[in-house]
Amino acid sequence: MACDARVQVLLNDRTGNRMYLSRTRRLATPAQIAALTVRDAARCQFPGCVHTRHLHAHHVWWWARGGPTDIDNLVLLCSHHHTVIHDHDYHVKRRAGKWEFARPDGSPIPDVAPPLSGNLEDLAERHARIDHRTLTPDWYGDRLDPDPILDALLPKRIRPLAA
Repeated sequence: MACDARVQVLLNDRTGNRMYLSRTRRLATPAQIAALTVRDAARCQFPGCVHTRHLHAHHVWWWARGGPTDIDNLVLLCSHHHTVIHDHDYHVKRRAGKWEFARPDGSPIPDVAPPLSGNLEDLAERHARIDHRTLTPDWYGDRLDPDPILDALLPKRIRPLAA
């Protein structure tokens, strides 16, 4: 019997729900999903995301690369951010009870966007230049001229003097 046996660690929570499944299952159990929902406040954990529907249990250490289907190795992500992590090589890890996300180059994604800076009057003036005429195309198959759009959205450019 010892030659053909398989040893598996299966840890349960206090009420008998299987929370640590190791590598025997790829998909999270209903009990794990319930625990993730409570731990991750029933929302996507990607910084700045507020989605609460269509959430996926993502393996932090990917299951395909040997990661276990354990509650400590799972994080809730919306469909969009789950795709971003898998297809664009973003990274996630948990430190000190908090999820940390990083871009493919390793730079961290902040929890909160940096505060807007600049002159309020300048922002209001640029916004005032956007109206139905600047947003409505008026061409008939001609190439789009981006200059009027960019002039309305960007600060005035300093043109170099001819030498």
